[in-house]
Amino acid sequence: MSNLSTESVSLVTKDQLLSIIQAQSDIIGGGLNLTQVMQKMAMLAEQLTFASGAVVEMLDGDEMVYRAATGKAQSRLGMRLHKDSSLSGLCIKENKVLNCRDASQDPRVDRQACQAVGLQSMLVVPLKYADKVVGVIKVFSIKTDSFDEVDAQILTMAADIISAAMHSLTK
Repeated sequence: MSNLSTESVSLVTKDQLLSIIQAQSDIIGGGLNLTQVMQKMAMLAEQLTFASGAVVEMLDGDEMVYRAATGKAQSRLGMRLHKDSSLSGLCIKENKVLNCRDASQDPRVDRQACQAVGLQSMLVVPLKYADKVVGVIKVFSIKTDSFDEVDAQILTMAADIISAAMHSLTK
């Protein structure tokens, strides 16, 4: 869990932090493949942020592909979005956490994709591999304004775990 300051960790509750540490421990000792790691972290992110669902999207050319999904997005596994018309693509381009508080009002989102999944707000964090942003982990809600700084810290820790798994599983 690199890149976390003491101040950042203090935002996350002890139970949330223990859940993340346990998941990281399970991944290290569990012999999981990368798809299983992505799915496990999407499930954990959904639970810890009280989201309606979570998605791990990976960059494939000019598109973002749903590689792991939970909740309302689970039926959309494999869905492709053009990176230049999505908040996920912008997250990759800017290499920073992005929070969409109201998808119906935010010009950065793919409104058609948001309507297909039924989401109203989302939080997107970049996934890095070999110093490049290669995807995102995203949580979303059917309600507006659902995510805060604590959720961003949780999602950043989940992204760090997926990134570490990418490094160890692709050697």
